[in-house]
Amino acid sequence: MNGKKCGWAKVSWLLIFIGGLNWGLVGLSYLIKARSSWNLVEWIFGSWPIVVAIIYLLVGIAAVMSLFGCKCGVCKSSGNGNDQMGGQP
Repeated sequence: MNGKKCGWAKVSWLLIFIGGLNWGLVGLSYLIKARSSWNLVEWIFGSWPIVVAIIYLLVGIAAVMSLFGCKCGVCKSSGNGNDQMGGQP
């Protein structure tokens, strides 16, 4: 395994990271009983609800993609076709 990933796998990993960070902050804000939710996506793009919805949709698609793995030639040849997060298939 050489660890190479295609562009889609890299973008997918980034979206999952951003989504996880965002939901972690939302959960933390509820646990400490903050006055408002610390939803970074809505804080940055809140004035454009359609952009917020698209970002959430892309994060969801990235999560599904990570479940099934990337089937492209780059990921298959590197051994990451079944698990794009870098673990053992």
